[in-house]
Amino acid sequence: MKETMSKYERLDKAWNLEEADRVPVSPVNCYIIPYLAGISIREMFLEPDKLVEATVQVYDMLGGWDDIDPNITTLNHLSMFGRAGWDQATLDWRLWDNFPPDGNLPSLYEKPMIEDYDDVMERGFAPILYNKHVSPDIFKRSLDDFLYYEFEYPKVYAAAWRKYVEEYEIPLLMGGRACHPLDMLQYYRGISTLTRDLFERPEKVEEICEWFVEYEATLAMRDAMIMGAGEVPGAEIIFFVNGGPPGMPPRIYDRFFWPSAKKMIDIFVNHGFKVRCHWDNDLTPHLDTIQDIAAGLPQGKLLLDLEKTDMKKAKEVLGDTICLYGNVPSAMLCYGTVEDVDEYCKQLIEDCAPGGGFVLGTECETPWNAKPENVKAIGEAARKYGWY
Repeated sequence: MKETMSKYERLDKAWNLEEADRVPVSPVNCYIIPYLAGISIREMFLEPDKLVEATVQVYDMLGGWDDIDPNITTLNHLSMFGRAGWDQATLDWRLWDNFPPDGNLPSLYEKPMIEDYDDVMERGFAPILYNKHVSPDIFKRSLDDFLYYEFEYPKVYAAAWRKYVEEYEIPLLMGGRACHPLDMLQYYRGISTLTRDLFERPEKVEEICEWFVEYEATLAMRDAMIMGAGEVPGAEIIFFVNGGPPGMPPRIYDRFFWPSAKKMIDIFVNHGFKVRCHWDNDLTPHLDTIQDIAAGLPQGKLLLDLEKTDMKKAKEVLGDTICLYGNVPSAMLCYGTVEDVDEYCKQLIEDCAPGGGFVLGTECETPWNAKPENVKAIGEAARKYGWY
């Protein structure tokens, strides 16, 4: 069948819980792009023109899709302030030049950066920036370097992606990126310590989560505006991340995760942004809580990007509320066959596509070492089974 919509129109229909010409396809292709294009991780981070060129090269190799991940994560790695759990300066988050086996993906060496919640809430990020556990890399960089990557480099980065969108008419997957406060705490406090705090100091965890909400939301919206929100298609989307702590029971999820999540979503939407909730782990036990995700908000502003959640169940519970995205397993993309991917995508489309409100994609992001033919099979499945 013939496509009758632009990529942005197709995605917009899905976000609005409507049927497009076909199911949109949107694998989160991040490190696989520089890997297949033969550029280093450092080039990916520091030379946006090379990353854009790599994206152009790999796009056809992987079969094409309906939006492009501009890898906003890279900006968080290079910034000066403690933010989004990825800051190379304050956390010991190490960049590598090469992919395995000679190097590795960016890796976090976990340390308890936050030692006193009250101290952080009273003095801001000073207790983190001036901390005995700070990354040793902070002493290798000049103040000019910090200031450039915090304030000037995002503009350079945005200009490269604006040019790409104008030339190829493919929208961005996101314009800004935000972490849930619990994600930030598991980076700055440590997973095991944070888990203990949830039981021993629950009121203090709630208090600092509330403290983080507006700060993190504001920085994400700032990044989206720099990327061109309102002008560059897709830049109005905030990629709202939650990766843990994993395995939260409903009583923990409902108390410590959900209130902050809903507050941040409301802030984003009420300021004119869309929100792509990129929430990892198996959220099947929490679907009833998530039913209220769009309460008080206009339709078409939210997408729920699920990792290991039961998608058929999610469609049954949330299908009338929010656009769903997911979730071809990462292991299948690395170790499965094209036939495995095709069959899995076909089932996802059958379970989630009827009535609209579904985007076909990956479980979290595409692994850097996924088989290209398996990633390509996702788009081919959408064009084979996804017509309305």
